[in-house]
Amino acid sequence: MDNNVKNFDYIKNQVKQLIKDNLHREVTSETKHNISGIYMIYIDNFTPEKILPIYIGKSNNIQRRYKKHFEEILALNRLSYDEYHKYFFFESQSFYEGNFKSCKIFKYMIENKCTLQDFHMIVLEEVEEEYLDEKEQEYFQRLLPSFFGFNQLNSLLKQIKFRFSNLEMSNSEIEVYLRILLEDIKGINSYYEYGFTRFNFEHSIPKDISYLLEEKGQLDGDMLLKFDEVKLSLYEMCKRYISDFEEMKRLFEQKNRLYEVYKIARDECYEALDLLKRVISEKFEELKIYSEEAIKNFIYSIEYKNNPKYKELFNKYLKSQKCKMNFYEIFDEQIKDFNKKSEEKNAKNIPYSEALDLNLKREDEIRPERYKMIFPSSQFESFSLGDRSNFLSIKLNEDSDLLNTCHIQMYISNNGVNRSIEVYKEPFIIRFDYCFIDNQGNKTENEYYIDNETTRNCQSGIQYFEKDFYNMFAFQKEKFKISSLINNEIDNSFISVLAEYKHGINDYTIKDKKLIKLTAVLDEIQQLTDEETRFNIDVSESANCLKKCIMNERLQNNEFVEQILLTKKLLKLKKRKKSPIKKAKEVVNKTDLTENNKVKRAVAFKQNVLIKSNNNVDVLNYVSSREKAIAHCKSCGHKWEIRSDHLLARPYCPLCRKMTNNI
Repeated sequence: MDNNVKNFDYIKNQVKQLIKDNLHREVTSETKHNISGIYMIYIDNFTPEKILPIYIGKSNNIQRRYKKHFEEILALNRLSYDEYHKYFFFESQSFYEGNFKSCKIFKYMIENKCTLQDFHMIVLEEVEEEYLDEKEQEYFQRLLPSFFGFNQLNSLLKQIKFRFSNLEMSNSEIEVYLRILLEDIKGINSYYEYGFTRFNFEHSIPKDISYLLEEKGQLDGDMLLKFDEVKLSLYEMCKRYISDFEEMKRLFEQKNRLYEVYKIARDECYEALDLLKRVISEKFEELKIYSEEAIKNFIYSIEYKNNPKYKELFNKYLKSQKCKMNFYEIFDEQIKDFNKKSEEKNAKNIPYSEALDLNLKREDEIRPERYKMIFPSSQFESFSLGDRSNFLSIKLNEDSDLLNTCHIQMYISNNGVNRSIEVYKEPFIIRFDYCFIDNQGNKTENEYYIDNETTRNCQSGIQYFEKDFYNMFAFQKEKFKISSLINNEIDNSFISVLAEYKHGINDYTIKDKKLIKLTAVLDEIQQLTDEETRFNIDVSESANCLKKCIMNERLQNNEFVEQILLTKKLLKLKKRKKSPIKKAKEVVNKTDLTENNKVKRAVAFKQNVLIKSNNNVDVLNYVSSREKAIAHCKSCGHKWEIRSDHLLARPYCPLCRKMTNNI
């Protein structure tokens, strides 16, 4: 077996073991891993033989970083093939330049028929912020995610750090960079056919590192030897993998040579201009008529001699100062010297510009071919990754008396906060769940998708797009910021990416669902409840947002709605007060009732786990939602302890994971 294959399989097994060991630290929209550390994104589909679907990252707040990563995938999931294609191939550069990690993940998920439920992130290690870089490098060396997975090359990350720091690289930093670059070159030569290595090489590796000598002058001793070693390795690798590298190198070197010639002429021209500015400033000071604006007009009249307005403004100023001197004659020699150097600069610029255009033209020709490596190879529709709303459920407060209570959970399309007066945005209730428990402990549960403007638009199909791609006034264009066209107008009244992040419902969830009017659902609840019924209400957005939803449904004057849903604060379940007269009897009855309720809850919990695990997981004992239960895998016989509420969130065996695809 090929050593590369052995190494790939070995690392794949390591990744599987890391997933198994850290499943209890999975990050979701419901968790609170507000910690500093190293994390791993993985796609729960390890079928391909030459790509490991992982991304290793670091953050001082892993929960916040998860939100950013996952929202980017949720945004891409909304785009159609044709719309997404524009962002890669419509202009000379991809709209997502600098943010290709999510594009790589999206391509992998589309091509391997994955869903949003296959996207996972786990905490690998909690690390203090000052040690994050060092620990991340350990995982890079161990798992090689830059060659097998979705990460970018280490050398590019190092280069970017200095590109945006405005600091010159020191000798020690150049030494570190050369070492990292050499490691990447060796990795590319070993794993060129794996992961996104080829794309990373073509897109990120510098094809020439002579600029390092220009930055530091002549490198000394051992570092010069290391520089020569890396330069030779880089040349041999580029020659091996780029068919016309010699021609590309010739054009690049020709451009650099012509630039150096042009740069000398340009600098001499600017020096002549600075001299001219200096002598006229001195003359103005001598005549005591100094004016920055007048001096600027004089210089511009020489630099842009085809535009007469500057000379007119300058002469107008002299007239206002009653100065009759002809400065153009006084400084005739300096002006002639500048004009001569300006002509030389322009002459040298012509061949340099032609060489530059040739280099840019070549880059424009090969860039689309490179982008194809991270663009899905198959057609896809909007929401091809489906949704992740399977495990929505009402959370009952088991420590309270549950008789004659109605528990309501409402999911809303967006937060109702509109940051643009020009674009319409309204929130609507998209799903309404309730659970009513009568005085005998019998449950009535229903889940409804609500018939309104938003849900009907979702079912008919909304056209989503990257809003800043079309915004010519956006200076720094934000990626993964989605807007939509509804009835041929820009409209933000859809299920927002942020709302989907919270509850998992999107257009895909709703497309085949039966829609019910909110009034019908409320009438149903009103028929079940009475004046003594206590309500426990949870909403995915704020109370003010709920009020907007009620107004959009034109139910603000409905008495039942006003009483139950539009209270100043959303109602929360309260315990009943005990009567002092019948206290002893009630305590006895309540004890019996509590025991009965515990038995009912245990039976209901076991049944719930069986349903969610596709009949694969039994619960052997149950105490309460926050106590540990003993779970039993019916497939492999494995038994494990896990908190009951955690088991509901992850109802699968950690060994065989029968719930979804096996790892």
